[in-house]
Amino acid sequence: MNNDFSRIGIIDIGSNSIRLVIYETTPEGGYRIIKESKYSARLSEKITKEGRLEREALETIVPVLLQFKMVCRVYGVSRVRTGATAAIRNAANSEEITSFLSDAAEMPIEIISGQQEAYFGFLGVINAFDVEDGFVIDIGGGSTEITLFQNRSYRHSISFPFGAVNTNVMFGQGGNWSGEQVRRLEAFVREHLADCDWLRAGKGLPLYGLGGTLRTLGKMDQKGRNYSLPNSHGYTISTETIKRFMETLPAMSYDKRKNIDGLSKSRADIIVSGLIIFHTVYQYIGAGQAVISGEGLREGMLHDLLEPEHPVRASALEYSLGTLRRLNGEASADFLYDVHKIAQSLYAALKGGSASNEQEILIYVSAMLYRVGANINYYQSKRHTRYWLMNSPIRGLTHRQLVLCAMIASYSTKSRKQKLSTDHKDILLPSDEEWIHKLGSLVQLSAALDNGESGIEQQINPRLNGGSLDIEILGNQRSLLKLEEIDNALKVFRNAWDLKIKLEYISNSQHA
Repeated sequence: MNNDFSRIGIIDIGSNSIRLVIYETTPEGGYRIIKESKYSARLSEKITKEGRLEREALETIVPVLLQFKMVCRVYGVSRVRTGATAAIRNAANSEEITSFLSDAAEMPIEIISGQQEAYFGFLGVINAFDVEDGFVIDIGGGSTEITLFQNRSYRHSISFPFGAVNTNVMFGQGGNWSGEQVRRLEAFVREHLADCDWLRAGKGLPLYGLGGTLRTLGKMDQKGRNYSLPNSHGYTISTETIKRFMETLPAMSYDKRKNIDGLSKSRADIIVSGLIIFHTVYQYIGAGQAVISGEGLREGMLHDLLEPEHPVRASALEYSLGTLRRLNGEASADFLYDVHKIAQSLYAALKGGSASNEQEILIYVSAMLYRVGANINYYQSKRHTRYWLMNSPIRGLTHRQLVLCAMIASYSTKSRKQKLSTDHKDILLPSDEEWIHKLGSLVQLSAALDNGESGIEQQINPRLNGGSLDIEILGNQRSLLKLEEIDNALKVFRNAWDLKIKLEYISNSQHA
C-alpha cells in the first residue's frame, strides 16, 4: 500500500443485510473499494409485535461484527465507522440494542437517523453523477428515504418507516401477491407521500435509485435485453420497463419468480414489495426516468468522514479522474495534460473553434486515460486500456460515453480497418462509429506529437487550410525517437478525417 493512502472500514447494519466495505483512500479524498463482506440478517423480520429486537435475535449478529473487525485488522484498516439504520433505529429498545452490540463487539455504533440516511445517500449519488437536479430514493429493508436536490445541493428529504422486507411481511403472503394486496400497499405508500408537498416540485426530474431493489431490477432488465455492458451504476430503466415489471412480477408465484435470470433466490420474495414502493413513488413524483446508483449510504458515510465541511464535489467526473490517476500512476499528470492540450488545439482547428460539449468530454477523458492499460502490460496496453475503461469506476459518464471513451482511448493503427461499434450496437448510435475513428486517431496523433517525456520543449500550432491541416511544430530540436510513431499516427489520422496533412518543423533559432 502507498504510504500516502489509508484504509477505512464502513459497516452498515441494515434492515436486510449487514455489510462491511473497506476503502483505500487518498489524501485528496479519493477512494477505491478493496474488500466487501456481507451477511444477510433480515433484522426487520425479527422485530416483535411490541416493536422490539430481542437479545436472542441480536446475539446472532455479534459474531458477524467480530469477524468484520478481524477482516479490518488483516487489511490494515486505520478507522472503522459503524452505523445502524432503520431496523435498529425504529425499534422500541434502540438504545438498549446499540449499547449491547457496542459492548459485545467492542466497537462504537452510531444510530443513523432517517434524515442522516437520506443525506448520506444524496452524498453517494451527487459525487457519482454530474447532474444538477433530481430525486434520490433509497429502498432498504425497513425504511425508504426520498431526497430532492437542486443545483447539486441537498434541499429536502423524508424517511418512511417501511421498506422491502417489512412491507413484504405486512402485505405479502410469503412472497406471493394478489391484485388486492398490491393495491393495498400502493395506497399505503401514497398515503405517506401525501404529507410532503415538495415531492410534487420536480416533475420530469430523474430518480436515482439506491439499494438492492433497484440493482436487481437493473440486472433483470440487462439480462432480458442481452445488454452488452453489464454495469449497474449509471444504468437507466425506462418508464415502460418499470410498467412491464409491475405487470409481470407481482402476478408471478414466488416459486416461479426464483428462476428469473438476474434475480437472486434470496431476493425473490421481497423484490415485489420493493418494486411496488418504487413504482408508486416514481408515479407520484412524475419522474422522467430511473437511474441506478452504485454508490449510496456507505459512500456517503465515507464522504462525510473524509470531508465533513465540503463533502460535495463540483464535478463527479473530475473527482473520479483525479482519483484514478492517483491510484494508477502510469504517467505523470503533466504529461497527460500536455497530450490533452494538443488534442484540444487539433480539434479546435478542425472544427473551427466550435465543438460539442460531449466531444470535448470524450477527448478529455480519453487523453487522460489512454495509457492506463500500461499498468497491466506495457506491450499490450491498448487491449488492457479498453477492458479497463469498460469496467472502470469512472463517474460522471453515461454508459454510451463510457464505451466511446474506451474505444477512443484504446485506438491503434489497426483500428481503422475494423468496425468497432458492432459489439455495443445496443448502446451506441449509428453515427458513433465515425466519431470513434476520428477522435481515436486524433488522441493517438496528439500522443505521438507530444515530446514532454523526451524533455524536448515545443509548441504545436495547427491550422486548417482548405482540405489540408497544416501543423507547425516549433521547438528547440526535432525528436528523432518518435518519427516512426508520428508517421504511423498521421496515416491513420489522414484516413479518418479525409484530409491532407502538412507537417512543418521550425527550430526556435530559425523562428527568431
